[in-house]
Amino acid sequence: MTHVWITEVDGSRKLRPPLDHPTAEAIATAESVNNQLKPAMDEVLARLTADHESFGSIIRRKWLFGSLMIELVHPIAFKHGIDIRWIHRASYTFASPYLTISKRADRIGSDEISLCVILAATPWEKLSGKELRWADWWSILEAPNLRRDARLVNLVAGAAQNGRSRNVRSVLTAYRNHFKNWDTTHLSDDELEQVVKSIQTEQ
Repeated sequence: MTHVWITEVDGSRKLRPPLDHPTAEAIATAESVNNQLKPAMDEVLARLTADHESFGSIIRRKWLFGSLMIELVHPIAFKHGIDIRWIHRASYTFASPYLTISKRADRIGSDEISLCVILAATPWEKLSGKELRWADWWSILEAPNLRRDARLVNLVAGAAQNGRSRNVRSVLTAYRNHFKNWDTTHLSDDELEQVVKSIQTEQ
């Protein structure tokens, strides 16, 4: 397994996944990954800044950030056999000023970069919930039972945006609770859509 350098909130660096006795080879590989990650993240931020379509739309900006991570950073992880969750955590070192390193960055798999990547799993043209707040999207994306199925993420976002209730958070809680113990990946698109619609009807 290849290890990466992460930067902590206090500015210190640590190898992750944790390694009790780092070898010279592990450290050298982590440095090599860092040297590839910096220019990749520089390009992510440059292209994000240049995207005029995302001005005024935080959801477009989060989606684009995730899409650029998939395009430019994930290949580094695949090349070196790095867990995607750890390449996301390592990327915070070079994500400023767009994202800063906070304790949330250590919520591996539920951190902001990971959530942006999940959001970007759906093409922009097919993405629902574009008028939702980012806080609402966060509530959807951080739920393990929802985010395992990109189709469900998109359907729930659309249902929350188009529903009659003004209390979006309570609507999202209802969906999260309903699908708490479900593995929806075996359902067809039509079956999944019907299930989500039935929950809407009950509200």
